[in-house]
Amino acid sequence: MNKKGNGTSIFTRELFSYFNSPIAYIFIVVFVMLVNAMFMSQFFLIGNADMRSFFSFFPIILCVFIPAITMRLWAEEKRGNTFELLLTFPMKTYKLVLGKFAAGLVFYLLTLMGTLLVPVMLFLIGKPDIGPIIGGYLGTFFIGAFFLSVGIFVSGLCKDQIVSFIIAMIACFFFYLSGLDFMASLIDGWLPGVGSFLKINFGMTRHFESFQRGVIDNRDILYFIIMTVVFLVLNVFSIEDRLRPKAKVFFSTAVGICIAISVIINSLFMDMSLGRYDLTENKLYTVTESTKKIMKNLKAPVLVKVYISPTESMPTALKTLEQDVTDRLDELQVFSGGNLSYKVFHMETIHQQAEEDKSEDSLEDKLQKRGIAPFQVRSIEQDELGIKLIYSAIAIAYKEKEEAIIPRIVPENMNNLEYELVSRIYRMTLAKTPKVALIAPYTDKQADARIQQMLKQMGQTLPDQYREDKFRYLDAVMRYEDYEVNRIRLTEEEPIPEGTDTLVLVAPEELNDRQRYEVNRFLAGGGSVIIAAQGYMYNYQTSGRQGVNITPQKINHGLNELIGNYGVKISEKLLMDDQNDTISISGSMGFGPFEVSMPVKTPIQVLINEENVNSDISITGRLNRFLYLWGSALEVEEAKVQELKLKQTTLFTSSEQSWLVEDTGGVLKRTDLQRGLLGYGGAQTLGVLLEGQFPDAYEGKAVPEWPKEEDADEAVDESVEEEGVKQGELTLNPGKLLVMGCSKMFEEEIIRNGGMANLFINSVDALTLGGELIKIRGHRPISRSIKTVNKMKKLWYRFMTIFLVPLIVVILGGIRAVLRKKEKEQYLKLLAISAE
Repeated sequence: MNKKGNGTSIFTRELFSYFNSPIAYIFIVVFVMLVNAMFMSQFFLIGNADMRSFFSFFPIILCVFIPAITMRLWAEEKRGNTFELLLTFPMKTYKLVLGKFAAGLVFYLLTLMGTLLVPVMLFLIGKPDIGPIIGGYLGTFFIGAFFLSVGIFVSGLCKDQIVSFIIAMIACFFFYLSGLDFMASLIDGWLPGVGSFLKINFGMTRHFESFQRGVIDNRDILYFIIMTVVFLVLNVFSIEDRLRPKAKVFFSTAVGICIAISVIINSLFMDMSLGRYDLTENKLYTVTESTKKIMKNLKAPVLVKVYISPTESMPTALKTLEQDVTDRLDELQVFSGGNLSYKVFHMETIHQQAEEDKSEDSLEDKLQKRGIAPFQVRSIEQDELGIKLIYSAIAIAYKEKEEAIIPRIVPENMNNLEYELVSRIYRMTLAKTPKVALIAPYTDKQADARIQQMLKQMGQTLPDQYREDKFRYLDAVMRYEDYEVNRIRLTEEEPIPEGTDTLVLVAPEELNDRQRYEVNRFLAGGGSVIIAAQGYMYNYQTSGRQGVNITPQKINHGLNELIGNYGVKISEKLLMDDQNDTISISGSMGFGPFEVSMPVKTPIQVLINEENVNSDISITGRLNRFLYLWGSALEVEEAKVQELKLKQTTLFTSSEQSWLVEDTGGVLKRTDLQRGLLGYGGAQTLGVLLEGQFPDAYEGKAVPEWPKEEDADEAVDESVEEEGVKQGELTLNPGKLLVMGCSKMFEEEIIRNGGMANLFINSVDALTLGGELIKIRGHRPISRSIKTVNKMKKLWYRFMTIFLVPLIVVILGGIRAVLRKKEKEQYLKLLAISAE
């Protein structure tokens, strides 16, 4: 072997053997077409520039594909009676094993490269986060190396390639399935603890999930390296032991020792922090700088109490929950400089102690009064779905203030735990509870007597009056974020409460002059005001030809007379945008005696994507796309804003494919809804933030009177009418005004879907508390929408990702076959000549 005795000759031999037959080309073609086609089948329907779903089914495919690569590596040597000859080569056995392993790994990497056109496509039509893409490919590399070592080991034990393929495939599926929560729970149901043991020490699924998120954890790398090395070592032993006496005993001992070593190392390092690398664009899985700042600025100790059921009482999927929570708390503890500490209380132990002491009021009862109560989770026991009652809650204590409670911690909300903890700590450290006044329409209605009687017969009751409120979600979400919320009508009886930090006006109805005066005075005095109002509502009616007739109905909100003083107005034109979304109109179609909903997609249902929002400001920096339903454009008078020396920040706009239409009354025409050859009007401003010293628009004027009730005495004191009421003193202070030309998107039935809820609470936080909490709340993955792609481009991208690489591989395979045929013919001619 001379200089090639180091194993490179084996590597070269094995690698070229793949490409000397059609097998390698068939494998590459099938793998690339299968993987890419599965991803592309729903890619344009989902419309996200993300590869998480692409990598999610990779392990299953590799469980079949990798054994197909490795089944021949040793089994073919044995079948061809070249195995013993190979062992006589002047090289160490481990070099033989490494040579074959490296050849299989290079072939696998060449195959994996055939999928790289998928991320290329994503960057052409979107803005994907490159971190999870790099992490995903790195994870698939480690899985491939691990499964290759398993396949080579199995191939060394078998003489038949088919037997080797089946056993290796079963082994790969074992390592994949044992890491699934469902499978671990299923096994634990019959053999308590066994499923969890297999998941922790052998399952590879949870180690791969970190790579998918774009987080490179050294513990996961260590797992894959250990398992790969273990099977390569076992492969060396299985080959060398053939020449030794009592080979089976020695090999069995080696297998036991290697498995024990892998279990010990995995168990030892599982709970240790070995460092990790967050590759995501905004370091989504790393503590934010805002959190570090808040923790560092703590002036007094904060105690976090974790109430959780013991690990042995948890369902399998939640057994690592306590460790995950304490890991997060350990991080915060470091940044707090010792001002944050935590204690863990195992609730079953407390329950037992309470029973033994026979106390009248146990700790569990006290906790339930404070909002900490056990809740039900599903578990699997002996092939049956069961219910377990567990504790998993957090209480935060600071000085003498009432404890803040996080009532339920589960794996699904672990990504949001940093915000849940830090936001509560931050609010507890404030000198006073932030106060918000909400002005949004609602109606108090009288309950129907017949319905009341019917419910009474059923043993239920209905109040005489109830409130019909489309914006109650706004009140609820602010209260959840620990704001003191006052719902007012802004009347003489319900004025803006004293000490209000932020005033929120949503869908105001015909503001009168006195209401405008109150808002103006609040803003000029240094208050923060959020306005969400639109110029039109729309009525949909089914029609034979067009499918649906749309009639705009003008809204008299009375805002332009006020905000026009600051250089902003809500446009009186209709906003249209070719970037829109589908909504369902309920009851718009009849089917016999029944009414069914009908999907409608029109330009008035404007969709705001990530590329239309200002990513440089905390309010909109990490928003998911949202529906700007029936909204209006904003008219910003730049000269007026500059004259007042206000700082203007555009929050979000429509797309470049938008336009404005004059309201001519009646049903919208087809030409209004289709831009055609008229061209687009470009991006329209839809949300704007103004900051600075706002003028008192009523300076020097008499204070407008509150409107009189209709049944009030019409007699008016003429002297008062002439002189008016003089204004009280107003100290001018810089304020903030945020205007959005849409209120429909904040109605309860709409705000729950998309990024509208985050847009609202971000706006309140930014104007009331600043942007620190928003940066923490936005510290999560967001949907990254792709650009609008026409049919021809969709066909091209499908062809590029699914068929282009296989086509090139087939061409190269054909060229390789022709060249080998010519080499063979030339060799036979030379052989015939030499024989003569």
